[in-house]
Amino acid sequence: MATSLSAQGPFGGFFSAKGEGSVTASYTLSRYDAFYLGEEKTEGVPAHDEISQNIYSLYAKYGITDDVTLVAILPYISASGDNMPDPVNGESKVSGLQDVSLWAKYRPFSAGFTGGRLDGLAAVGITVPGGYEPNGILSLGNGAFATDLKIGGHLNLDSGLFATAIGGYTLRGKSSSDLANFTNVEFDVPNSTNLLGKIGFASSSFYVEAWVYNQNTTDARDITDADFGGRFPETEVDFTSIGASVYVPVSTNLGLSIGYGTTIDGRNVGDASYFSGGVTLKFGR
Repeated sequence: MATSLSAQGPFGGFFSAKGEGSVTASYTLSRYDAFYLGEEKTEGVPAHDEISQNIYSLYAKYGITDDVTLVAILPYISASGDNMPDPVNGESKVSGLQDVSLWAKYRPFSAGFTGGRLDGLAAVGITVPGGYEPNGILSLGNGAFATDLKIGGHLNLDSGLFATAIGGYTLRGKSSSDLANFTNVEFDVPNSTNLLGKIGFASSSFYVEAWVYNQNTTDARDITDADFGGRFPETEVDFTSIGASVYVPVSTNLGLSIGYGTTIDGRNVGDASYFSGGVTLKFGR
């Protein structure tokens, strides 16, 4: 049930040139003391009152060609809850490798015009879960293998202003639990649609963006349903988040970034806000 702080995925409108790449190490701190039970926002997270998350991530990308970029994301999460242990998995603190994601991003066309350029975007990604327990309020994720498809467009003006719009669909498999009450039970983890919009400015001196992200889960259940039965991976997790980030190059091959994001609406999800910081090392041509 951990809120996905990498919900935007690897997706933006910019591509790495052929033979160029980068590796970003980042740290994110998230806390939330309110929770959407169904669609109703309540103060205090069930059982835990407040949940804190420390996320350490590696994000790598490399340009196979000027129009194809490969991306890998490796997040490690440590999460803890206050008050009572989790009523489902009995834990007050969990940590481990979350979900490893591998992506291929493609630019199918690029159309120039006076003052700018419009690029097409398409991507396919797979997500492989770590070996964590997926069932519980305090969990690192839903524990399911996932396949993502995304399409969109990126408008880049010669002035440095840009705008990106992307839509996607996430197809998830099943997950299972090691808990005694759920032995030999498979969870049908729901699929979801997602939308991402960005506006910003990019130059050789700095990069800044503001974004909005929405996830809508399909064919799932609310925590408040009478037949819910503690099957957390099958929960309908919907949310809308907004945020902003800034990247500043320190040298040709080194840069620093900061970011902020917050949930503005949700369903069966924590009302989370987070701060992040990162260091990027570039390599290649």
